Amino acid sequence: MQKRSILRKTFNFGAFTLLSRLLAFPRVFLQLKFLGTGALADAFIAAFKLPNFFRRIFAEGALSAAFIPSYVQLTKKKNHKTANGTMSLAFLFFEGIVLLLCVFVFFFPEIVLKLVTPGFSAKQISYAVPLLQILFPLLFFISSSALLSGALQAKDHFFAQSFGPVLHNIAYVGTLIFCLMYHQTPTILAVGILVGGSLVFILHVTLYLSYHFTFGTITQEARREFKNILKKFLPCLIGVGVVEINIYLDMVISSYLPEGSITLLYVGNRFMNLPLGIFAVAFSTILLPHFSRISTYAPKRLHFYLIETAKFITWMIVPTMLFLFFVAPTILTHFLSDKSRVQETVAILVCYSSGLVFYCFNKVLINMFYARHDTWYPTVASIIATAINLVFSIIGMHYYGAPGVAASTAISGAALTAICLFFLYKKHKFRIHAGNYLVFLGRYSVNLLIGIALFLGAHKLFCYLLSQTSWHSFFCIRWGYWIFTIPLFLFTMMVMFFIKDLCKLKLYFLKR
Repeated sequence: MQKRSILRKTFNFGAFTLLSRLLAFPRVFLQLKFLGTGALADAFIAAFKLPNFFRRIFAEGALSAAFIPSYVQLTKKKNHKTANGTMSLAFLFFEGIVLLLCVFVFFFPEIVLKLVTPGFSAKQISYAVPLLQILFPLLFFISSSALLSGALQAKDHFFAQSFGPVLHNIAYVGTLIFCLMYHQTPTILAVGILVGGSLVFILHVTLYLSYHFTFGTITQEARREFKNILKKFLPCLIGVGVVEINIYLDMVISSYLPEGSITLLYVGNRFMNLPLGIFAVAFSTILLPHFSRISTYAPKRLHFYLIETAKFITWMIVPTMLFLFFVAPTILTHFLSDKSRVQETVAILVCYSSGLVFYCFNKVLINMFYARHDTWYPTVASIIATAINLVFSIIGMHYYGAPGVAASTAISGAALTAICLFFLYKKHKFRIHAGNYLVFLGRYSVNLLIGIALFLGAHKLFCYLLSQTSWHSFFCIRWGYWIFTIPLFLFTMMVMFFIKDLCKLKLYFLKR
């Protein structure tokens, strides 16, 4: 893919992700209204997070990383028979494991919950058990969709993966509205979420077949290819598993905090994930198959992409991070019914968001390893970063509570970036171009300061002009705040784009 194609697919993907994340706003608001921020809310989030924990291990992380580069090679060789047989074997193997997990969790939910949330009270466990039994099969639908999506990505088809979360969020929000209107129980909400997952699966199957992919005969060559995928999958599994275990440990630690802490961490994480999902996930997803192709015919070209993606991510994400800092008190005042915990949640959101540049860049860095068919070094890097996160989570919880747990995530994100860059330099002989990046940062600081001055000046002027009118409360305090604040931010980003040449900023992905 050329630069324009990468950006077009990134923004197409990101547009659907934006729609999905915009749906997350009413989803979080309605969920807080429906479940509150107490024991029931914590129980629901714990039950919902568990299938997502395994989904990232079996599907979106390790499996995609091992499967996509191999599938790209098969399709490039036009070996469709082997590709279809490999898909059949992968589906039977991985989804068979998932089904066994679903059966175990259905019959032993209390054991699972006591492992995941040992600090939960008996009341919280009793709330979570039926919810977990309903929600855990979501893992089968989502992991199956991710596997099928891997084949579609190998052909540069990203619609299913980008639109799937939108469809799921529509089902989620629709069920929440139904539950609130007709005073239903959280069990009905869990059923609605499961139905949404099944719709995403049907979408992926339909598109998989429409692009003339099939589930072919499992030949000897397909078995051999699958063994190669497993060899790469296992270290990926360790690496991704370590990261997810880290998230699991955060939940374990948070379960010992006051009731509602898990919910507040979830709320902060959801808002932080808005720019992460819209941009970083889309960008890294598009780049993985592209990097896999480049690695086969021009591996040194990856050195160029390393510095250019770092510059592009910095230019895009730093203003977004600062914008989140600015609007965090207003967002959370609107969304939280318990106003006494607004400041705590603001601190959580700020701590999470401070690591946004690192989270985004890490997704690209990990894909560079995978494109080189190296799954061990990112695994080692993940293990080290996880250990750092665990240590700082315990320290942070002891001294700062839930915000301390969020801050540890940002610290480990920065550590993972540094470790991955070190391994790329030492083991794959990458040129890091640190001097080039520092020059970029100096020029970018001017570009950024102009943007900050424009945004703050215009925002304060608008509020001042309305201060003596009846519109002040609506536009500066209540929901009308977003009618001008978000467009103003987008306008500021556009101005920064048009003046970047005056600041002597050279960005490959934004070159006109």
